[in-house]
Amino acid sequence: MGSVDWSGLLKGMGLLALSVSGGLALGKAIIALSLPERFLGSLLPRLRRLRIPAQVLFALGVSLGSSRAGAALVAEAYGQGILSEREALFGTLLQSFPGYLKRWLVSFPVAAALAGTAGAIYSLAVLARSFCRFLFFLFLLRGRGSAGDEITAGSGEEGRKGRDFSFLGTLVRTLPPAWAFYALAYLVTPALQECIEARGASFPLLSAAGWTVAAASFAHVNAALGVAGGALASGSLTTAQAVLALLTGNMLAVLSRVLRQDIAFWIGIFPGRMVRSLFVWNLATLVAAMAATVCLAAIPVLWGW
Repeated sequence: MGSVDWSGLLKGMGLLALSVSGGLALGKAIIALSLPERFLGSLLPRLRRLRIPAQVLFALGVSLGSSRAGAALVAEAYGQGILSEREALFGTLLQSFPGYLKRWLVSFPVAAALAGTAGAIYSLAVLARSFCRFLFFLFLLRGRGSAGDEITAGSGEEGRKGRDFSFLGTLVRTLPPAWAFYALAYLVTPALQECIEARGASFPLLSAAGWTVAAASFAHVNAALGVAGGALASGSLTTAQAVLALLTGNMLAVLSRVLRQDIAFWIGIFPGRMVRSLFVWNLATLVAAMAATVCLAAIPVLWGW
């Protein structure tokens, strides 16, 4: 523990607090001012036919600036009874794609610069994966019948009404678990990275250099891309192997990201049953989509490309 960068941990926790408080404040202000109804009033009849709530659509626009603000907007609408549980559940999960799309516009050139063709393929694969999840959640949001009934069945008062939260009260509930999850992931990441580097080489398809790339993903995607670029330049990895290593590392690091960025924030703005549903749907679809992309990326490696 003596080698831990405590200043980095404290800086990250401070930035997390600013992000959470800013997102909550913006989401609450948007609902209080009835901005979705004001800006989308002329579209409401059409939105009703498409079964897309105005608050969810407006939150998607807000999430281009901050996905936390978009989620807080949905939570506030759910707490006031404007959105049903199904609409709040899938409306929240939709927020990840607009936020990622904004980041992707910046990260794609960086990925291509650091790891060449492999970085570009990796970045496009992650974008396509995120878009497919977005379409899936949109389909479930618009769906009716048994799927929506199952989500709300047996939930009692908690399932029918969310938490009408105050700004300061939500911060008190949100920041302690957010900091705890963030600190845990921050402290455990170096050990996980070392474990993967030491033991991963015994598994097939990826060489020791490939597992080094995968392990670097726990630190940051740019670190993994940089390691991949060096391995490609030295001939330690082919383009196909580098893509597989990058996607594998992305899959291994996702649990830490989910805990740090999603669960801790949801705990403060949604009731417990909704948080559990969000966690299950988010993680299950992520794992399924990531496993599919890894399997597809493994095919060229198996063929010796």
